[in-house]
Amino acid sequence: MVPEKSRIRNLSTRYLAFYKWGVGLIILTVVLLFVFFEVDSLKKLRIGMLFWPMYYGYFLYLWWNVNKRVYHVEFDNDFMYVIQRKQDLLIPLENVKDVNLVSMGGVYRVDLYVKELFGDKFYFKPSLLYPFNHKKKEALVDVLWANIEKAKSKRQHFQRNALHS
Repeated sequence: MVPEKSRIRNLSTRYLAFYKWGVGLIILTVVLLFVFFEVDSLKKLRIGMLFWPMYYGYFLYLWWNVNKRVYHVEFDNDFMYVIQRKQDLLIPLENVKDVNLVSMGGVYRVDLYVKELFGDKFYFKPSLLYPFNHKKKEALVDVLWANIEKAKSKRQHFQRNALHS
């Protein structure tokens, strides 16, 4: 009897490129508008004004650092698929240590036992409208958790003469 192949489910929003580039552009525009209106409203240039773009730019830098590791993620019963621009990465569900919600905007962090090409953690965003449809998206993350627990409970089959480290 052949085991039934499970269906691949999408964890990430289809608008991930808009989220990564569009929201970054919106934040940059807001920072530039703040700087413009602050300089324009005072009509004089003071030394302290030179540091305002650095303060606002720092927040843009923090947002960019957090969101550069947000990937398109899919899963099935055995693997998690991280879709990247140049290559896709296949992660066995046994390697997943934890999946947690880390922001109010709906970004989840996946912690791994063993490092992959991008490190031991990565992020995914299930929806742009996360607070409004959180029940549906959290139900999908619960299915992922069930698959992780099932994959961890499977007994590993090793050959008798295999070298164990």
